[in-house]
Amino acid sequence: MMHHYLRKCLLFALLFTALAAQAQIEPAAQYTTLTPAQLMAWTPTGATALPANVSTVPLATRQNALAPQLNPAQSFSAKVNWCPDGMNNFSGYLTERPQFNLYNFTHWQYIDVLTWFASPVGIPCRPWVEAAHRNGVKIIGTVFTDRAGFVALCQKDASGNYIGAQKLVDVANYYGFDGWFFNEESALSTAEATELINLLKQLQTIRPAGMEIHWYDSMLPSGTISYQNSLTTANAPLLQSGATRVSDAMFTNYFWTGAATFNSLTNVAASIGRSPFDIYTGADIWPGRNPQQLFNNTTWLSNFYTGGSPAQPRSSLAVFAPNMTYNGNQNTFSTNPADYANFYRTEQRLFSGDDLDVTSEDVTGWKGFGYYLPVRSVINSLPFNSYFSVGQGKIFANNGEQVAKAWTDMAKQSIMPSWQWAKTGAASIAASFDFTRAYYAGTSIKFAGALSGSNSADLKIYQTKIAVTAPTRCDLTYKMGVAGASNTKLALYFSDNLAVPELLDLPAVTDTLWHTNTFNLAPYAGRELAIIGVRAASTAAVPAYRLNLGRLNLYNSAALTTRPTVGFSTEYTTVLTTQPVTFANSSTDATSYTWTFAGGNPATSTAVHPTVAYTTPGTYTVKLRAENAIGRDSVTRVGYITVVAAPPVGSNTALLFDGLSKYVDAGVINLNNSPYTMECWVKVNSFKTGSPFISSIMGMEDGNNVAEVRLGDAGITADRLQFVANLGGATRKLASNSVLTAGTWYHIAATYDGANGGAMMKLYINGVLDASMTAGGNAFANAAFSIGRNYSNSRCLDGSIDEVRVWKRALTAAEILANPCDVPPTSTSLEAYWKFNEATGTVTQDLTGHNHLGTLLNMSPSDWSANVPTQCATVTATLPGRTASDLQLLVYGNPVPGHAAEIEIRGATGQTVQLQLFNSLGILVLTQEVQVVAGQRLALPMPAAAGLYVLQVRTATGTATAKLLKP
Repeated sequence: MMHHYLRKCLLFALLFTALAAQAQIEPAAQYTTLTPAQLMAWTPTGATALPANVSTVPLATRQNALAPQLNPAQSFSAKVNWCPDGMNNFSGYLTERPQFNLYNFTHWQYIDVLTWFASPVGIPCRPWVEAAHRNGVKIIGTVFTDRAGFVALCQKDASGNYIGAQKLVDVANYYGFDGWFFNEESALSTAEATELINLLKQLQTIRPAGMEIHWYDSMLPSGTISYQNSLTTANAPLLQSGATRVSDAMFTNYFWTGAATFNSLTNVAASIGRSPFDIYTGADIWPGRNPQQLFNNTTWLSNFYTGGSPAQPRSSLAVFAPNMTYNGNQNTFSTNPADYANFYRTEQRLFSGDDLDVTSEDVTGWKGFGYYLPVRSVINSLPFNSYFSVGQGKIFANNGEQVAKAWTDMAKQSIMPSWQWAKTGAASIAASFDFTRAYYAGTSIKFAGALSGSNSADLKIYQTKIAVTAPTRCDLTYKMGVAGASNTKLALYFSDNLAVPELLDLPAVTDTLWHTNTFNLAPYAGRELAIIGVRAASTAAVPAYRLNLGRLNLYNSAALTTRPTVGFSTEYTTVLTTQPVTFANSSTDATSYTWTFAGGNPATSTAVHPTVAYTTPGTYTVKLRAENAIGRDSVTRVGYITVVAAPPVGSNTALLFDGLSKYVDAGVINLNNSPYTMECWVKVNSFKTGSPFISSIMGMEDGNNVAEVRLGDAGITADRLQFVANLGGATRKLASNSVLTAGTWYHIAATYDGANGGAMMKLYINGVLDASMTAGGNAFANAAFSIGRNYSNSRCLDGSIDEVRVWKRALTAAEILANPCDVPPTSTSLEAYWKFNEATGTVTQDLTGHNHLGTLLNMSPSDWSANVPTQCATVTATLPGRTASDLQLLVYGNPVPGHAAEIEIRGATGQTVQLQLFNSLGILVLTQEVQVVAGQRLALPMPAAAGLYVLQVRTATGTATAKLLKP
């Protein structure tokens, strides 16, 4: 897609940014986006309801105090709506993700609402809901569909009630989020628009207290699309219709400049009896796009305030595309984990200004949101505990013991410091997040630099509103760069004297271990704690001062009042024999641990993060019990670790892909203005069952550059091949007539024979032409070539791939049929050739000598598989205990129709096999032994409860698994 500027609507902005996003949605989160039809059919017990996405974290209460602000001359009247563009693309996960460089946000204290902007019906993901609610921030989903979708939502029941309105309330209540944002940018007839407005009115009568319905400035009451860029008499009826409240807030479009916009807004708001702060004036801050673009336009925010004074806001603020900190070319963090410091610095710049100092006003340039906005604190009762975890990291720590591990999980984010960073004083010391040291999770706060012996530095960390009593205690867990005389103090500011803190010595310690010091706050009983900070000062020079804060715990009487919460993960759950497996322990509040590893070495452990190895192929259960003085918690994960034997180095192997995040990046291949062929062998384990229904096999999809072969699309079933190409500037799609069967190897080839008249796109399956169509025009195809993935992780393949080739000519049918398994690397016009026969390592070689080296991303040693197409088994290595035919478990109908799953077992004819069915918690719910008859389909009884199940078939020499979705 071509990049356009001065976009006037969210629709174009979404499409613009989506192409730049490194999408991360996982299959488990596939029903966090629904079609209108799926929404209308949604029930809390149906197949599209995800119990794993339900948040039970309540919305925290905030206290709004001006006196402890860095600038008390601010105002809490205005609210802030934070609207990242395409949240399902780069934040669509339900559980911890094994990747460090995903999108993150650490300034919740400045915002009031986060809009989960996704389409068609975007449901916020639980980790983000939990992080938002802990910070007192509401999070709302999005309804952003086409004309037909909005008409579908306006269907009525026999009593005349809008079915869509009740469904929206039901979905938000079920998942525990706070309302909906309506983005209607498709023209409706006047009658259709009236129905939609009446649906909004009904939402006002049935929504529970606290649920909010926001409207985007696009459609007028007539159904015409006309962006007003403010509240006007034309769009006001979408906010208020006479005495009837239609929407709780309006998010206006961005094409405005100057303060005059706010004169009209306040006048119209007054005329309809609504507060001007029900209007979130939109600001699209994506660079190079609308008038508010950052950091090119630095003065637009002052227009929100009378005379530019932070004390006099004129409307609320809606910030669109703040994910520009992640994928807006401000840094490379979205593609390069090593650039994390620049990513966090970019977000700090948003709020602290160009000088990265929130304590002072930038004389020139961007002042930062923090100059205008006060922080809203949720730290108003005890206990309060923070590990300073940003919710992602390169390590994972528990009680100070660290393992190297890339991870992201917003559910593990702590309440962040109120300011980033409120440092004052003459000493040359700076604050930052430290990603190399943590007490728990992945980060600590680092306060580091130099002390001269005559200067000092203060760091204000948290704004609070805590009534201190005689039992109040404060635990601070920390480590220092050097030992010696104490040069650090805990600084406590109380409401009755905000200018002068109470200073309490923090004893000097060495850097080898984390230390916890308990401060008795009884001497301050009866006073209100307003700010918590630290002071660095010394009577002697300290050239290499460093303080790391790992935990802050404020409580009354006892620090420990609840039993532990247990949790763990590992980087790989499928490993090779003897390959070390390190388990990252994410349990909280535990003082001891007991691990049990059936079949592992060691078989038990009391380590925080144990390392285990397995010598025999199979599947193994892991159990962890965590204890403290209050009680214990435990979790048993059945069949959590799968162990396979490594094929010999250099043997005939294929690559396994997991459908989640594993793929091969082969770098840029230029097929522009050329005929071409893409061919490979593929075996699918499972087809996608939800949007976008796509499993990518090979190719490229980057803006205008499109040349790919995949399975499924919105208009075809997920088991049909599709050849997609940009030809002559138009995207053309050719679908196969045949469908593929899971568990079966197929040789596939896609050819395009050039730009001349009558040029053809063709799809071949097993050497036979399956589909073709005329599609002329020059090819637009010059981008990174991927295998097993394209565009986003939601489109990763769950299956195996072997023998991948790219040609700069269209192969003939005879050539494709004759050479499925091997061709000379020097063949004419052969551009790239990966046989995947390395059997080890993290790269696969391009045999043509054209240097298209394939890099295995997010893949493990066990993803080299000796299970290859039998037609190409010139080397006969197979997985231990399996025959060349391989054990296979096929499922016919998934989601499972009715009360039984129809299955077929292959590769074990005549054997007695054991079937085991596990629920999503890893609990065994069914065991059954069957005698395998060739070609026989079996009916497997399913539990009544809806959900995701894992079926495992076990023989004496091997296992196979399949996922079953029970509606």
